[in-house]
Amino acid sequence: MMFQAAAEVIGFPVDQTRYITLLLLSYPLAYVFRYALHPSHTSLITRHIFSLSFGLLFGFLCFGSQMIVLFAIIGVCYAMLQYLPATVVQRYTMVWAMGSMSAAHIYRMMTDYGGWSLDFTGPLMIIVQKVTLVAFALHDGKGRSDSSLNQDQREQKIDVCPSPLEYFTYIFNFHSFLAGPSFSIKDFLAFMDGSNLKFLNNPNQFAKAKEHVREPSAVFAVVSKLVYSLVSMVGFTILASRYTEEMAIDPQYSIFVRTYIITFAVLKHRLKYYFVWYMADSINNLCGLGFSGYDEKGQPKWDITTNAFPTNVELASNPRDIFANWNICSAIWLRRVCYERVPFSPTIATFALSAWWHGFYPGYYLCGLFFGFTSEAARKMRRLVRPHFQSSLLLKWSYDVITMLLTRLYMDYTIASFILMYIGSGMLFWSYFYFIPNIIIFVIVFLFPSGKSKEGRESKETRRPKAD
Repeated sequence: MMFQAAAEVIGFPVDQTRYITLLLLSYPLAYVFRYALHPSHTSLITRHIFSLSFGLLFGFLCFGSQMIVLFAIIGVCYAMLQYLPATVVQRYTMVWAMGSMSAAHIYRMMTDYGGWSLDFTGPLMIIVQKVTLVAFALHDGKGRSDSSLNQDQREQKIDVCPSPLEYFTYIFNFHSFLAGPSFSIKDFLAFMDGSNLKFLNNPNQFAKAKEHVREPSAVFAVVSKLVYSLVSMVGFTILASRYTEEMAIDPQYSIFVRTYIITFAVLKHRLKYYFVWYMADSINNLCGLGFSGYDEKGQPKWDITTNAFPTNVELASNPRDIFANWNICSAIWLRRVCYERVPFSPTIATFALSAWWHGFYPGYYLCGLFFGFTSEAARKMRRLVRPHFQSSLLLKWSYDVITMLLTRLYMDYTIASFILMYIGSGMLFWSYFYFIPNIIIFVIVFLFPSGKSKEGRESKETRRPKAD
């Protein structure tokens, strides 16, 4: 009743109003959790119970009886951790978690096809990432030799199964259950006992919270991210009332007007994600989660729960930069559970897992398929064309501006099929452009020489993009 009244006042659907209200209520809870329940004077069990209790409360307020489904899925995952051998637990957990989420996606398509209402499938997507990260961490800690692990796997592995309280708090904690993002259980447990906030003289070691070491401030990170979130929400609200996906396939518009429409229709969707991701990031930081050390200037970095760097996305000059700065935590999950582990074709396997994770709307797969070709074409053109634009600052600037504009146009053109969801609608949108962008991409991929990269291959170790 309270949420219904508020929804009528602000003009938002009741499910979105309830969701945003609970996110805002997380701020005072996060403040209490960080300071009144600081690990230096509060028992670890008390912190777990507080975080879990409010997380469950928010879950039942938001999703009602659907929470029972989440409990059942997570309960099976925990039973696997306890009783399956560490050598195979990650496989069965992945199959069960992804299979359960697939069933949820299909159920949603049957009951609300093409709808944007909020239900338990949203947090379930984050839960799948969390439970699989735990299973792989336990597999690395107990089921593999240390010499076979890379540096990131050594840092994130766990040697013992977490307790039920630790595990369920990791999943249902009030500051990340509703909006995410995913993060490793190693980072979470260090946050709960306070050791993530306090460094010893050796920056690679952690100290317990009760040991007196200077604690970094999160004020700037929390406030700035909250401001970014609110600005994104205002931008989304303005654009949502003016640009819809359906306008992009309205036959009355010319190519130029259609390009203008899809630019702002796709931007509207990005702003929606910026709003949620930045708010979630600021809530986690206010709790004390997200600290990853200090930069070269000695300033604290709060980026473990950062999911996007909008400036880097909006001004990207190639698809690679967009991927590196968008949905970062999901990209890290894909790398940790798939890209670094499959024995062959890791890129194809990773794209396939990403598509499976997103759901089964045909437009998603049309978008993902063309994304792959677009990325390959961009790599070829960079190798072939960029060297000819490096002889002067003017040429470098011209190259950067042109590639930035082309990247944005191609990304919006491709993402149109994602937000339209249907293959028919996506193909109809592309047909208004006579498929010319598609043809150009295919010509580059299949007929142009590959060129030689002078930049070398990047390390496969953990790399988080720099803040914008």
